[in-house]
Amino acid sequence: MNIHRTTIRMSAAVAAAPLALGLAGCNGMMNPEDGPTRTATSNPQDVTADDFGHSWNLDVDHGTVSCEKNDKGDPVLRFTSPDGTEYALNSVDENADLPPIGDISDGSIGTLRTFAFTVCNA
Repeated sequence: MNIHRTTIRMSAAVAAAPLALGLAGCNGMMNPEDGPTRTATSNPQDVTADDFGHSWNLDVDHGTVSCEKNDKGDPVLRFTSPDGTEYALNSVDENADLPPIGDISDGSIGTLRTFAFTVCNA
């Protein structure tokens, strides 16, 4: 009888493992509500806090995201705030003289940076 109980417990644990692994991965996965509600249709692209929902961590409520390719073909990603200040969204030589986006951010800007890469292809 002990063998039967052990088998049932092990079967339940094995069955629960994929669920536990799936839930553990949720922390790093993007919920559709975490990303922009728009896709890039132009370069530059106007963006607002409403477009990004709770993943918008900037101190301003809107701005413009742009992408230019440098001589090496690398994307030069920038965010322009409503007052016209340009902020670097990535670390490339062409952004060296710009303030980092972290200067106006209260948290992660990963979603905004990911969106900026899509602007390159718009």
